[in-house]
Amino acid sequence: MESNPFKVVIAGGSVAGLALALMLEKNGIDFVVLEGYGSIAPQVGASIGLLPNGLRILDQLGCYEDVLEKAEYPVDKFFFRNSQGEQFWSLEDFHRETVNRHGYPVIFFDRRMLIEVLYDKIQDKSRVLTDQRVQSISNRASDVTVTTTTGRKFTGHMVIGADGIHSTVRQEMWNEAKKIDPSWIEPSEASALPATYSCIFGISEGAKGIEKGTLHSVFNEHFSYLVPSGPGDRTYWFLVLNMGKTLYGDDIPRFTKADEEAVAKQHWNDRITPDLQFSDLYKSKVASVHTALPEYVYKKWYFQRMMTIGDASHKFEPLTGQGGNNAIETAASLTNHLVAALKRCKSGTLSTAEISQVFENVQEQRQDRVWELVKASHARQRMECMETPLLKLIGKYLIPNLPRYKVVDKWTQIYSPSVSLNMIPQPDKEWEIAYFDERFRTPSPRGFAGILLYTAYVSLAWLGHRQLRTAGTENGTWALLRQALKKGTIPSLGDTEVPLRRVYTGLPSIDLVLQTLVTFFSPAVGNLSRPEQPLQVLYFLASIVPLMAIFTVEGYRPRNRWTLLAIPSVWGVLYQLRGIGVIAPIYFAVSTYISSPITYFSPSSRNLVPSTARSILLAVLIGYFLPSMMLFFPLENAPVTRQAFIALWQPVPVYVVILTEVFSRIIKCVEKSKSIRPSTDSKLNLDLPSLQMLYAVTGCIAACFHLALLASWYVSSSEFLIRAFIPMDSFVEVSTLADGIFVFFQNDFLLVVAASLLWCWSSVWDLYRMGILNFSMWVALVALIIGSVAVGPGATVAAVWYWREGIMSQRKFRLISH
Repeated sequence: MESNPFKVVIAGGSVAGLALALMLEKNGIDFVVLEGYGSIAPQVGASIGLLPNGLRILDQLGCYEDVLEKAEYPVDKFFFRNSQGEQFWSLEDFHRETVNRHGYPVIFFDRRMLIEVLYDKIQDKSRVLTDQRVQSISNRASDVTVTTTTGRKFTGHMVIGADGIHSTVRQEMWNEAKKIDPSWIEPSEASALPATYSCIFGISEGAKGIEKGTLHSVFNEHFSYLVPSGPGDRTYWFLVLNMGKTLYGDDIPRFTKADEEAVAKQHWNDRITPDLQFSDLYKSKVASVHTALPEYVYKKWYFQRMMTIGDASHKFEPLTGQGGNNAIETAASLTNHLVAALKRCKSGTLSTAEISQVFENVQEQRQDRVWELVKASHARQRMECMETPLLKLIGKYLIPNLPRYKVVDKWTQIYSPSVSLNMIPQPDKEWEIAYFDERFRTPSPRGFAGILLYTAYVSLAWLGHRQLRTAGTENGTWALLRQALKKGTIPSLGDTEVPLRRVYTGLPSIDLVLQTLVTFFSPAVGNLSRPEQPLQVLYFLASIVPLMAIFTVEGYRPRNRWTLLAIPSVWGVLYQLRGIGVIAPIYFAVSTYISSPITYFSPSSRNLVPSTARSILLAVLIGYFLPSMMLFFPLENAPVTRQAFIALWQPVPVYVVILTEVFSRIIKCVEKSKSIRPSTDSKLNLDLPSLQMLYAVTGCIAACFHLALLASWYVSSSEFLIRAFIPMDSFVEVSTLADGIFVFFQNDFLLVVAASLLWCWSSVWDLYRMGILNFSMWVALVALIIGSVAVGPGATVAAVWYWREGIMSQRKFRLISH
């Protein structure tokens, strides 16, 4: 690549420094690396864990395969252990999960091995100098000069301090700021660096008892262990200890080898596993260091032409392994902003103001993320050290029962927001969950719009109560219903009355509920006092067939497990008793709350077990649609038989769930008998054809009834639809129970349609705010309105879910822009 006259001086041949150097070289930007040690990649007893957020960038740099080869054994099993070394929680397909979800494994190897890979990839190694420790830095208007302890001077356009937690560049930056702008650095920053824990970390060879490809976290009170296996016969280990109090700045101790050995002896008999003690690791060590663990994110990473990255700007606890990975991320962020600035600059160099803007952009992009990860790392360290009685209880009783999905969903929040290089194509790999920079936009919370959504759903539920329950009291519907129940007859055609059946199940409380419901529904399906009435009820029942299907699907989603959405039969019973116009908005509000986090939108959490997905259509048709149509069959002895059908119809939501379970088990048995691959196969999207067929069929049913309605309107008067679906005044006294029920269904239908279309619109918006699609929300609104008019609201809801299912099944997002 053609070289740019701009030059960067990098202090420190660390992971951050060499990663940045390689990134600059790939962009044709001149640089020099000044390493204080006498060699690149000295053995200092440190290991490093590389995670998907760091490995993705290393893959862009062409380092991934070399790193993987050196590491040899990606983490495949992850264990939590107690103080006796006994396993109490595990994730034993760790490798498959991380690679499937995020494209890359978790690996551990010597820190020097990563530095060697980065150094080997740099083409012009004359730019990497050893024995050059920074002593001072002087800024000028157009450049900056670094003087090393050997007396050599290096001039460039910016200086990047990748020189660790005790950064000389940061100190020189502060000194410069004090002279030029004393308010730039807060005085408290000099002593703000805190450390609560210390750590003995080391590398052992030949230790027995740690299986290859495993990672062990051992919980103890006020100390903990992290023990990953390494390449060859290596085992890495970290003994983290609470120092008794949090120390700051110069009060943070530096430990001697004697200190280390004394602490090691105190923990000599600690159990790592039931068969492995800490002494076994320590006696076989080839390198070890005892050091305090400061953890902090500095408030200012830059001044004029100087900036710090890596540990010099954000220091992590080692437990989560994010220190090195975020050093690589910050180097990538700096490269992105620098390359973009140089492209905008015609002279090839940048002014101090332009460089400061680059640095500001980097810190703005990275600071919140690293703070969140630093705090998360500290919180996890406190947990594993069981620092309080509450944390001890959580560690003893809650974590052993921690659902697997809670752990893997947490990875999404950790890895997905990571930075990568903008100018280098992403590797040709597939992963389930798109990183934020692969999406149309960075996912965002609902914010105030979410409050408006909840308000709208609550308002609709309140309006439903008013229009259904309160209006029924005011217009006399409930009085007429009580009168019919007391009299024991149901009004029929003309002046005739039909005796009310009193016994259905033999259980008095259930039979009383069924008597009430039968008395309520009988006029709607049997009393043809209004020509619009039968078509109104038929259309209503057909329109909610897709909703019945969707409620059932959502009940079986992995992401809705242990939520209120996982009980569709209960929701069904509620809306049968209280009216779907009241209950549906509450259901949608719950769905909106549950679907707030980004983890809700991972493709694997969308997947149903394929046998279940194949069962729902048949269950809906037999369990809901057929009983609904039976209400209107012409029957001999119709009033008496129809009462039985109405009573039989009431638990249809329960039928659907029961039939889904039955059909799913039958399908599994058939698969097993025919040696078909079990339907619990871990591949994604095996359920997609069945679900889309479900939405297509239920949508067609609703559309057919909508077209029949339009045809009836065409051959009838122009006021037909208004009379059938628009209540004139719900509070005006009705003369018959049939009239009251007619008004009830008018309101019930309008409310569920309004709530359902709002839910569809907000569901499309959720995909938009998560960066999964780039679809204009106004176009979506117009489409919902047109669809509701053309094929009906029920079919429109089914169409949205058909389309949404396909969008959410994608691993990589194609452009969907309007």
